[in-house]
Amino acid sequence: MFFILTTILFAIWVIRNTLFWVNLWQLKEYRLDRILIHLKETSQGRSLLFSPLALIKWGLIFSYALVPFELLSLPIYRILVSVVFLYQLILVLKDIAKQQIKSPIFTLKVVFVLFMTFSVAIILCFFPLTERFLWLLLIDKFVTFFIGFVFYILSFPTEFYRDLQIERAIKKIRRNDKLLVIGVTGSFGKSSTKEYIAQILSKKFKVVKTRGNNNTPIGIANTILSDLRKSTEVFVVEMGAYKKGEITHMCQIVKPRIGIITSVNDQHLSLFKSLENIMNAKYELVEALPKNGQALFNANNENSYKLYRKTKKRKLLYGTSLDDKPDIYAKNISVKKNSVSFDVVTKKTVEKIKAPLIGAQNVENILPAVAIAETLGMNFEEIKKAASYLLPQPKTMVLHKFSNGCAVIDDTYNANPNAVLAALKYINIYKGKKILVLQPMIELGKNAETDHYDISKSISRFCDYLFLTNSNFNGIILEGIKDGGGKCQVKIGNSDELAELIKSTVKSEDVVVFEGKEAGFVMAKVYDLMTD
Repeated sequence: MFFILTTILFAIWVIRNTLFWVNLWQLKEYRLDRILIHLKETSQGRSLLFSPLALIKWGLIFSYALVPFELLSLPIYRILVSVVFLYQLILVLKDIAKQQIKSPIFTLKVVFVLFMTFSVAIILCFFPLTERFLWLLLIDKFVTFFIGFVFYILSFPTEFYRDLQIERAIKKIRRNDKLLVIGVTGSFGKSSTKEYIAQILSKKFKVVKTRGNNNTPIGIANTILSDLRKSTEVFVVEMGAYKKGEITHMCQIVKPRIGIITSVNDQHLSLFKSLENIMNAKYELVEALPKNGQALFNANNENSYKLYRKTKKRKLLYGTSLDDKPDIYAKNISVKKNSVSFDVVTKKTVEKIKAPLIGAQNVENILPAVAIAETLGMNFEEIKKAASYLLPQPKTMVLHKFSNGCAVIDDTYNANPNAVLAALKYINIYKGKKILVLQPMIELGKNAETDHYDISKSISRFCDYLFLTNSNFNGIILEGIKDGGGKCQVKIGNSDELAELIKSTVKSEDVVVFEGKEAGFVMAKVYDLMTD
C-alpha cells in the first residue's frame, strides 16, 4: 500500500514533468541547440539541472549504494523517496492553484510524444529492474531524456514530410511566372516591415504574405500551398534563421526579386557564435537576388549599412539619418500617443505620411514599403491613404488600456535590446509613472551581460519601476540600474506577484510596457485582476 501511494505521487509528477518538457521543446521549435542554450544560459534552465530538488534526487539515486552495506536502512530510504514525491505533489498543487502548469499546444506530434512517454513510463513501472523505490527515481530521470529521444526519432519522418511539402510548394509557385516575391530579413523589425509592405501594396495589388512568424522553409511552403493563387501578384516573405544556409534555402524556394535587410544585431548570437556569422546569414538574401533584383538596406542600423556598402547589385538605402544620404528618408518625425507622422523625402518629392502606429521605430519599418510601392507605380495619394490604415503586428508595440485608464503597451512578441530601447523612447511622452515589465533577453551569447547592462542604464533613466519576470542576469541588471543614475525601483517576481503589484501601483495617467513572452503572462494576469 505504501508503494502504491508513492507510485501515485510519482505518476502525478511524471505527468506534470512530461507536459513541462514537451512544452519547452515546442517553445524552442524542437531544436536541440536552443534547448542546450536554455539549459546553459538561463537561470530557469540551470535550475532544471542543479536545483536543490534535482540534486536531492541524484543524491538518493547514488545513496542507494549504501543500502546493501547497511549504512542506510531500506525502510528509511523508501520513506525519503516518498517524501520527495510528496513534496513534488505540493509543488504541482501550487502550480495548479496559480494556473502555472506549463502545457504544450496539442499537435499530432505532441500527442504522439505524450502517448509514447506515458506508455513507456507505465510499462517500466510494472517491470522494475532494481529496488522499486529507486526504480521510480530512475524512471523520473529517464523520462526527460526519453522525450528528447522521441523528438529526435520524429525528426526523420518530420523532415521527410517537410521536404515533400516544400517540393509541392516549389512546383506551385513556379507556375506563377509573373509573381513578384519580396523577401524580408533582419534581426529585428522584419515582421513589422513585412506587415506594412503587404498592407500598403494590397491597396493596389493582390498580395499574400507569410502568416505571423512562420518564417521557416516549412512555414513559407505552407503559406504557398494554402494561400497562393494564380491571381496573386505579390508575395511578401519573412525569412528568419538560426544558422547559416537557412535563408539560402528559403530563397531557393521562393526566388525573391526584392530583398530587404531591416537591421542586424546580436540577437541569437548564442546560436551563430559571432556577429559576422549573423551578418553573413542575413546577406544570403541579397546574394540570392537575380541580376535585375533590388536590395534595400536600413541606414539607421550600422550593420545593415555595412552590408549596403559591400553590395554591387542594384540597391536602395532608407532611413532617418541624413548623414548617410539615403535614397529615401524621413524627417520631421512627430510621435504622439496614438500615431506617428513624418515627411518622406525621395528624389522626386516630399510627402507627409501619418500612421496609427506608436513609436518612432515604425518609421524605418514603413519606409521600405513606401519605396517599393512607389517603384511598383503607386502614387503618393494611394500610399498615404494606405498608411493611414496600417495595423501593427500583433503583440508588437500595440496600445491598450487597463480598466482604470492606465496605458498598456503590449510588446510581448519578442524581447531584444533594440525593441526595449524603442519602447523606452516612446513612453517618455507620458507624464505619469513609467513601468517596464521585462523578460530578460535570451540567446545573446557572449554579449548578454553587456547588452543587459547597457539596457538597464537606459531603463534607469526612463522608468520608475522595472519588474523582472525571472532572475536571469539579475546582478548585471541591478548594476546597470545603479550606474544609470535614475531612481528606478527593481522587483523580481512570478506572474501573480507582479500582477498584484502592478494593480496596486498604476493609475490612469501611468503607462506600463510589457516586453517579452513571459511579460505577456503578467499582462494577462493584470487584466484578470482589473476585471475582477
